[in-house]
Amino acid sequence: MSEVALFVHSTGVGPFMWTKLLADLPEGVQPLTPTNRGYSFMDMLPRGTPINLADEVAHLKAQIPAGTTGVHLGGHSYGGLAALALAMDPEVPVRSIWLYEPVLFGSLKALLDADPASLPEDAAEQVRALFGDPDALLNEETGGDDTWLERFVDYWNQPGMWASMPEKAKAMARMVGWKMFQEVRIVSQEPEAFGHYRLQVPTTLVYGEHTTPPAREMVRRLAEVNPHAEVIKLEGQGHMGLVGAPGAVSPTLQAHWQRVTAAAA
Repeated sequence: MSEVALFVHSTGVGPFMWTKLLADLPEGVQPLTPTNRGYSFMDMLPRGTPINLADEVAHLKAQIPAGTTGVHLGGHSYGGLAALALAMDPEVPVRSIWLYEPVLFGSLKALLDADPASLPEDAAEQVRALFGDPDALLNEETGGDDTWLERFVDYWNQPGMWASMPEKAKAMARMVGWKMFQEVRIVSQEPEAFGHYRLQVPTTLVYGEHTTPPAREMVRRLAEVNPHAEVIKLEGQGHMGLVGAPGAVSPTLQAHWQRVTAAAA
């Protein structure tokens, strides 16, 4: 019996974000933290190269060792969407899934288009602001440039975050700016409704107390279609709490493993 814990990193970071969170896995479960497409020097995506969610899922699936009998999935933000999509693959023997604020803006936009009153006004307002303007986050000509990176980074962190970053960190973001743009395009255009992501395994959904209204609403919608899911609000944290405060996030993962172990007993 061979099981892995495959955790998918979010936009603009890398597998390093999981280092402090996957130290105490259940017995017999090996950590697997692949690099997303377009983030390694051997796999850089030249500007203009298109990529879709199916490409990302195929890349992640290929990292699972032959003979693996169980896969525990995890992800943050874009990585959460990728993990959900991988979980829908019938060839992947999913045993559990843990997600920190998976972003499904496409699903949220579909609800907004069909029934604007169905979303809380603060969430609806931010979705419109982010994706209603074609010159904002979805403009292919400017996607991944410094102005785009500033808007993206400041939205998920706080105003002024991009300006305060060390030049080395900015240079690294510029290197993967096009892929970052592609990931934002993917999460905003993925057509599946929340109901597509019904799971039959132990599920944990984590969100920060101070996260954005759309991120909070996306977790709520996923929980509606997965009533068995454990939903945890992390006091004092925001969307990037997983990166900035792994010690605060770790107990949610340990509780997840306890539920997984109990379910398997």
